[in-house]
Amino acid sequence: MPHQGKIFGIGLSRTGTKSLATALNLLGIKTMWYPQDQTTYRELMTAHYRLTVLEEYQALTDTPVVPFYPQFDQEYPGSKFVLTIRDKESWLRSCEKHWQNSTFPPQEVPFWRKYASFIDLCVYGCNAFNASRFSYVYDRHVEGVQSYFHNRPDDLLIMNICGGEGYDRLCEFLDYQLPENSEFPKVNDFNANLLH
Repeated sequence: MPHQGKIFGIGLSRTGTKSLATALNLLGIKTMWYPQDQTTYRELMTAHYRLTVLEEYQALTDTPVVPFYPQFDQEYPGSKFVLTIRDKESWLRSCEKHWQNSTFPPQEVPFWRKYASFIDLCVYGCNAFNASRFSYVYDRHVEGVQSYFHNRPDDLLIMNICGGEGYDRLCEFLDYQLPENSEFPKVNDFNANLLH
């Protein structure tokens, strides 16, 4: 029977998080990539981890989810977690390009500026690209996730979308049938929506 609980994509920026969200939506799993509304911001800022957005959506992906996955695990028992990874040197180059190309939203929309800054500080500890810091965060995040789920292999999928992994692994993990068009979506939009 297909997984009916919540699904959290807990990969860092530039690891295929939007591709994962697109793939989940194509499977019929209502998914939001980079939840970025004011309610979510207020809830995360006040350590309220039973998110209002998850009353409507079954899955969330990207960095607003990353720092809080243990809390979401506690709030939503039986959830599944997908850690997207990629070759670290390739990831660092992609992040550097992304942060150079990203611009904060206009001054007249201060909420987005505050929200993006808050999320980046939670995840990376900085608001600008720094190769040494990002490399450290990448290693610590992957190690931390693996350690957290070390005795729960059925709850975590580590997936290298950038390396070619796709629906075969994702559908097996979630107990979903492969879609008729099993070509996994590859979404690479540097400036989509907000920053990530």
